[in-house]
Amino acid sequence: MPLLLAGRYIPEKPLARGGFGATFLARDRYTPALRQCVVKQLQPIGFNPQQMELAKQMFEREGAVLDQLGRHPQIPDLLAFFEMPAGKDDFFYLVQEFIDGFTLEQLVELHGAIAEADVLEIMHSLLPVLQFVHENGSIHRDIKPSNIMIRKSDQVYFLLDFGAVKQLASMAPGQKSTGIFTPGYGAPEQMRGDTVFAATDLYAFAVTCLHLLTGKPPEELFDVQSNEWHWQPFVTLHPRLEAILRQMLEPTPSRRFASATDVLVALRQMHTSMQTSQAPTALPPSPQPAVAAAAAQPPVPSPSSPPAPAALRGTPWLLQVPMGVQLTAAFLLGLHYGLWGQILLMGVAERLGMVSAAIILLLVVAALSWLRVGRVLDNKDLAFFSVLGGLVAWGAIAFGGLAPFLFPPPQMAAVTVLAGLTTVIVMILFRLLFVMLYSVL
Repeated sequence: MPLLLAGRYIPEKPLARGGFGATFLARDRYTPALRQCVVKQLQPIGFNPQQMELAKQMFEREGAVLDQLGRHPQIPDLLAFFEMPAGKDDFFYLVQEFIDGFTLEQLVELHGAIAEADVLEIMHSLLPVLQFVHENGSIHRDIKPSNIMIRKSDQVYFLLDFGAVKQLASMAPGQKSTGIFTPGYGAPEQMRGDTVFAATDLYAFAVTCLHLLTGKPPEELFDVQSNEWHWQPFVTLHPRLEAILRQMLEPTPSRRFASATDVLVALRQMHTSMQTSQAPTALPPSPQPAVAAAAAQPPVPSPSSPPAPAALRGTPWLLQVPMGVQLTAAFLLGLHYGLWGQILLMGVAERLGMVSAAIILLLVVAALSWLRVGRVLDNKDLAFFSVLGGLVAWGAIAFGGLAPFLFPPPQMAAVTVLAGLTTVIVMILFRLLFVMLYSVL
């Protein structure tokens, strides 16, 4: 492969290799910051004419479909599509938006099964994407955990790899499906090579959800002898969710949900029922009925957005929370540490002893840090408790007889602010060190 593609794209490192080619991480030299992108290369070496024609058709189909579907905010944009000769062969290249994140397959491998409420969040996020794909005359045909990615910066889910997409409009009546699917996730009609439907994607999506809920591969969940899915030994689900998944997994396509919108309606009904019965499991806000209209616009973060999936909470939080949020939280925590540190170490130490005061200070620091890292408190909560804590602290100084042991008020305020700024500096250094170590490991 040339070191410079189309005079623009600079390949950096390989990402994956498959039967039809390879995928590389590259840089776009026509952008000021040399933006990262993904280059897919079709390698025709060793193909017979029939294989080459099929691979070329699929590659061109992926480019055409991505050009049409890439306008959805949860599908990577198509940036370029071109052909380059290499000796006697022709190489085909497709350049796509780079999504910096983790696939759901990686999250399950690292952290195990995902909680039911978080899988429901994933369903609410991706079902509108599937509806958008289906309404635009396409079927993905390869829904699986490795083709779903969550971006690290904002936890938005993306549907990837449209290389196996089947265009409905190009299918003649009764036309058979090519055998492209992932074993264990493909619906029965897909494994037989029969015609595929929108319900075919819903079947694979249900298998994906079972894998996330149990952490087990499909072959361990499907009983070949009874021809049924059995996940009960590994996870206990809400009865309504069990019923929804069972209908999505019906062997006959006509007995499944007709569309992704129908699944969303069933989930909304489940959510309403759970609210009425005051069930503990919480669902994210249901999407708007007009799925196509909602899909055409980027999602707007809600002030009370649902928490990140349990698997993400196990991933490094320093790589997920925006830098501004972290620094604000660090400064507010530093105010607490500086104020209460003075009171405990200078005032309480006079009465209880230095060791006791140090233990109390460590407990306060640990409690506040855990509340922020565990996302029990957000920045608004920390700001409120900073004001409240300051009032309580000054009240303790004024009425608790601690004034003789402390700095004068101006010096106390200066020390408190200095502690906040110091915490910000420590946070920046720690984040930089952590990102360097995490990228290496």
